[in-house]
Order: sequence, then C-alpha cells, then structure tokens
Amino acid sequence: MEQSNALNQQSHWLLPWQWLVPLFCLCCAAIITEYQARQLVEQRQNQALQQLVGLSGQLRSFVESELNTSLYMSLGLASHLRASDGKLADKEMLFLLKNLLEQGKHIRNIGLAPDNVLTLMYPVQGNEKALGLNYQNVPQQWPDIKQLIDDKEPRLVGPVALVQGGEGYVYRLPLFLNDGRYWGIVSTVLDLTTFNQMLLQQANSYQVQVGIREKGAGSGRALFGYSHLFNDDALILDLNIKGADWQIAVRFMEEATGWGLWHWRLAGASLSVVFCLMLAWLLYSYRRSALFADALQDNEIYSRRIMDSVLDVIVTTDPHGTIERVNSAVSTVFGYLPAQLAGRPFSILLASGQADLLATVDPGDGTAIELLGARHTGEVFAMDLSRNSTEHQGRARHVWLIRDISERKKVEQLKNDFVSTVSHELRTPLTAISGALGLALGGALGELNDKQQHMLMLAQQNSQRLGKLINDLLDIEKLAVNKMQFKLRLWPLAELLRQAIDLNQPLALQRQVTLELSSAEQDDLWVEVDEVRVQQVMANLLANAIRHSPVGASVQVTMELYAKTVRVSVIDQGQGVSESFVPRLFEKFSQADSSDRRQVAGTGLGLAICKDLIKAMRGEIGYQRSDSGGACFYFWLPLATELSLE
Repeated sequence: MEQSNALNQQSHWLLPWQWLVPLFCLCCAAIITEYQARQLVEQRQNQALQQLVGLSGQLRSFVESELNTSLYMSLGLASHLRASDGKLADKEMLFLLKNLLEQGKHIRNIGLAPDNVLTLMYPVQGNEKALGLNYQNVPQQWPDIKQLIDDKEPRLVGPVALVQGGEGYVYRLPLFLNDGRYWGIVSTVLDLTTFNQMLLQQANSYQVQVGIREKGAGSGRALFGYSHLFNDDALILDLNIKGADWQIAVRFMEEATGWGLWHWRLAGASLSVVFCLMLAWLLYSYRRSALFADALQDNEIYSRRIMDSVLDVIVTTDPHGTIERVNSAVSTVFGYLPAQLAGRPFSILLASGQADLLATVDPGDGTAIELLGARHTGEVFAMDLSRNSTEHQGRARHVWLIRDISERKKVEQLKNDFVSTVSHELRTPLTAISGALGLALGGALGELNDKQQHMLMLAQQNSQRLGKLINDLLDIEKLAVNKMQFKLRLWPLAELLRQAIDLNQPLALQRQVTLELSSAEQDDLWVEVDEVRVQQVMANLLANAIRHSPVGASVQVTMELYAKTVRVSVIDQGQGVSESFVPRLFEKFSQADSSDRRQVAGTGLGLAICKDLIKAMRGEIGYQRSDSGGACFYFWLPLATELSLE
C-alpha cells in the first residue's frame, strides 16, 4: 500500500529533465513555423496574382462580348445603309430594326437621323418625344456629335439623359456613303442595367471587386463599380470596345485575401504550444498508465467477486441473445459451468416453448416475469426473470437476472392447499352453527329473555363474520388459481347500480346513512359483465363507505361516461384513507387499522377481491380523495357499444 501511494504521488509531476523535451520541441516548432509561414505567404501571393490575372481576363472578355455584340449590330446596320446608298423604304427599315432589336441583348432602341434629324426609331412606343429631334438644337449633345462627325469615328458615350426619359449609353455612328457624302447618324441606345447586374453577379462569384471607367478619367466617377480600385493595387486592363476607350480594374475582396504573415505566425505558435502541452501530457500519462492498468485489473477482480457472491444468476448477452458472461451462481441453479455457456444462446436456460413466450413479453426496465427454466439435468423449474439494457464498448448489451422460485412456489401451493382445505372443512359446521343460532333466535327453542337473545345475537353475528371470512378466503384462492367462473352477459349499468343500492339499504338504515345514485338517467350505457360479481364489488365498496361514514351522512354513487369506458364512483363523507396507506390499499389482509381494537370490523380481503374481479371483467379499480375530503373508490368498465336488442 505504501509503495502504491508513493508511485501515485510521483506520477503527479514531471521530473525537471523531462521538461527539456517539450521546450526543445517548442523552439524547433517556432523556427519551422516562421520559415513555413513566409513560404506560404509568398506562395499564396503568387497564386493569388495568377488567379487574379485569369479572373480579370475572364471578366474583360465577358464585358467586351456583351457590349460588342450589340455594337456590331449597329455597324452592320450602317453597312447595309451604305450599300443601299442611304435609300431604304420605311417598312423594310422597320423590319430590319425590329430584327436587330430582338437579337441585341442590351439595346433599348435604334434610331436613324439623316441630316442629324431623328426621323425613324424602333420601337416607337415610349420614344415618341425623341422623334423629329434635331441634334443641332440640343446644346448638351451637339458638340460631341459634331466632333465625332469631324473625326468620322463612332463613339459610345454615357450615361446620357434621354429626351424620351431615363438614362442610357448611346452609341452614335456617323454614316458616310460610298461617294464620301455625309448621310447622318445611326444612334443605338443601350440599357446596361441588366448588364451591370450580370457583371456584379460574375464578380461576386469570383469574390472580386470590379470597376470600369473611361481611360484617362483620373479620379473621376466610375462608369460601373468602385472608382477607388483605380487608386489601389488593383489589376487594371484596357477594354477593347468599339467606340469606347474604357478600362477595367479588378481586385480580390478583403475577406477573400487569405491570411497574412502574422496570422500564420499566430496559428503556428498556438499549434506549437498545444503540441508541447500534449507531449507533456503524454509523458505524464505514460507514467500513470502502469498504475491505471493495475487499478483496472483490481476492479475487474473485485467486480467478478461481487457477481460471484450474488445468489441469483446474472447473465449478460448481446442483442441477439448470445451469452457472453455468467456468474458462478449458474452452477448452483442450472448445473452448468460458466465456461460451458459462453457463446451459447440464452434459450438454453429456458424450458421448451418458453423462448417463444419470452419473445412476446418484454421484461425490460427490471420488471420480473415468471417463466420456466431448464437445468442441465433436464429438470424444469419456476423462475423469475428480469432484464436491463446497458452498453459496453459502444455496443448494446442485455443483463438478465434469474431467481429460482421453485421452493417459493411449493410453499405457496402448500399455503393455498391449506387455506382451501381449512375453509372447506370449516364452512359445513359453521353453516350448521349459524342455522341453529338463527332457529333459536326465531323462537324454535321457546321464548328467550333479553340476556339470552343478546348473547345468541352476538354469536350469530360472529358466525356470520367467520362465514364471510371463509367465503373471502375461498374467493381469493379461486382467483389465485384462475378457477373462478364468470358468466358474462350484457347488462344496463344503471339497473345494476340501482339493485346494489337496494340490496345494501338495510345496512345503510342501520347506520342512518343515505345512499344516493347520480346520473341515473343514463340507462343506455350497457356493459358486458357478470351481474353477481358486480354486485359483490358494489356490496364491498358500499359496505366500506357506510361503515366509515358519520351518522346522518350520505354516500354518493356516480356514473360518468368517458369515450369508450364508463366510470362508477362510490364517495363517502368520512375521513378518507391516509396517504401512507394508499399504496397498500388493494393488497391482501391489509387494513388501515390492523389492531385488535379497531373501530370498524373487516378481514382486509374485500378490496383485494374487488381488484381481481374487476380485472377479470376487463376493468380497472382505484382510489382517490374526494373533493369533500372523504374517500372515493372507483372502477372503470368498457362499454358494449354494439348491441342487438330483441
């Protein structure tokens, strides 16, 4: 013991030289972390630049293809006009403009302005204000238009406030015929709202920020996106768009830039510290492992000794019923050695046919059921079987507890036989004694004085009490062995309750107690019961209520309907049952006052008999304290809902 305590104290700390190993590892990890962090940051920056160049090229191609597709349609229209020497019928021109508009993704409208006067536009609807517009009369636009005519080059400008309303980008193409004469302007208005949304979605999918501006615009407002990108370290590319000199700037979003050098340093330092702490813990755990192994071995031996000291059989199985472990009590009860049962099915311990019965009954949660077991010699005996579920190494296990009750069953059978024999042997002479006392009280022996009549009356009452006790004992014995016969038939419940009240009126009058039936108008409630047994239950419940009620009180009998069942309650105005006695209320020979001097006589068998009788008629019986403070005994019976009445 002293040596074990010394080892236990030494294992709580690492020796000084053992701390050198984690510290050396920490220094090495710091150096490696710094080197790797620099390499990773440099590699990430190169990869990010390569990725940004690729994404920028994709975005530039997207912008150029989206815009140039519409602009090339305007160039095609100008080529067609030049080929027809500027002479084209209005219907043919409208047909041509309609086709161009349907093919262009972002074209809002197309207009023709011969001699700088907008005379033809498609679509006309919504653009009526622009028809007939003379560009020379628009001072905001004419200087730019005059310049592109002089330069003989198309130009994409915008955003421009349109005469017909709203803003748009206008692609103006000065048209010169084959002979060099100036014909006019082909004007294509682009609505770039959809284009901007598509470009924004594309940029978000790449996790980049985008900005577009005119080349040489300095720090002016961007045509699209973020203007500050042109002042930062973004990648700037020229856009090849007909009639426009634009640039695009692309940069990764802040959240997509990744870790910097200090991030990697912090992460590396954290991992190094964690690694060193784990290494120290590993050394500490290694010192403890020997002690833990010894402790586990001691616990295993201790657990085995506890299991072997239990007189009941303990069996552990897997969910499929294969035996894994048993205690030594199996040798005493079943005659097997523990090694003989390992790996064999649990059904080997059960008698023939009991395995199928066990499959239909769930003995879980420690609830014991009675089955027949089979010993190694083939002998069949009675046993109590219960099961609990547990887990071992992540797998479900069943723990079975088996108790040999064969001796107890023999004792119970001897007791039942004795009670039955004594009861039958006493009933015949007791009937004769009670009959003789009744004849004497009736005057068969002549006139009796008061003292004689009083003594004979006491003797008759005691013989009747003894007869009731014998009848109760016989009923208990019949119910215990399932020999009591029940003649079930359909009865109106209200009629049975009225008969019960009428039969028990003499006792109520003797005690000056009133019996009352509530809900008697419900005569349509039928039950399938044994009328004699129902009257026996009601007689017992009413007798108890009458005996425990004060003089002048009333006992209520109620009938209440609940779905497919009916509840009958017997409520008195007495003191009720004490809370401590309620759990034993329906047990045999149990009485709240079991002394010889109790005020109310009884055998303690009545409620136990009532419980078994009601259960045999598919009902339930119970107790609760009434609202008035007295006792409320009730029982449930199932309704016979489908009746065939003649």
